[in-house]
Amino acid sequence: MRLRSDPRARLRIVLAEVDDRIAREQAHATRSGATGASGAPAGPSKAVAFRILFDEHLPRVRRHLSCFLDDRSEVEEIAAEVFVVAWKKLQPENPMGITWLIRTADNKLRDAARRDRSKRRAIDALTRGLQETSGALHPLEALALREAIVTLSARERQVVVLTYWDELSAGEVAQVLRCSASAVWTTLTRARAKLRRQLEAKEVDA
Repeated sequence: MRLRSDPRARLRIVLAEVDDRIAREQAHATRSGATGASGAPAGPSKAVAFRILFDEHLPRVRRHLSCFLDDRSEVEEIAAEVFVVAWKKLQPENPMGITWLIRTADNKLRDAARRDRSKRRAIDALTRGLQETSGALHPLEALALREAIVTLSARERQVVVLTYWDELSAGEVAQVLRCSASAVWTTLTRARAKLRRQLEAKEVDA
C-alpha cells in the first residue's frame, strides 16, 4: 500500500524544523538564561516536547505496526504519518502518551487497509511478532500458531497484539480501544482459550 504522499519526507521536514528550533532556543537560553518572566524555569517548548516524544516512543510505534505489516517501508510510512499528526496536535504542557500514538497508528492502519485489504499478510505479521516475543519456534509450531490465529476475530487479534507485543497493561489497552479494562480481560481470555484449543488440537493430530 502506498500513501498518496510520502509521510517520511514530511517527517524529515518536521524533524529538521524541530532541531532547528531547539538549537535556536538553546542559543537564546545561553545568552539570556532559561527562566521565564516570573523567574521560574520555563516549561519545555513544543520542539523539545516533540523531540522527547519522538525519541521515546518511535520504536514502540514501529513495533506495534510490524505486527500488522510485513513490509518495513509501510511500517516506516505509517509511523512517520503518526508523528506528523502528533506534531500538529502536540500541546507541550500536556504531551500525548503511547496509548494516543498507538490509537492513531491503528486509525492509519484502518485507512490503509481500505486501500489494500490483505488479511493474510496481517495474520502472517502477527504470527511473526508472537514468535519473536516467545523465542524461536519450530517451523511446524509456527504453522500451527498461524492457523490458530486465523480463528481469532479482528478485535481479539488486536487485544493480543497490544497485550503481548506492545506490552501494554489492561488499562492502557482499554485506553487505546476506548473500552473498559474488564472488556479487555474478557476479550483476552476468550482469545487465549481459542488459541489454546487450536494449538492443543494440533498437538493431538501430530
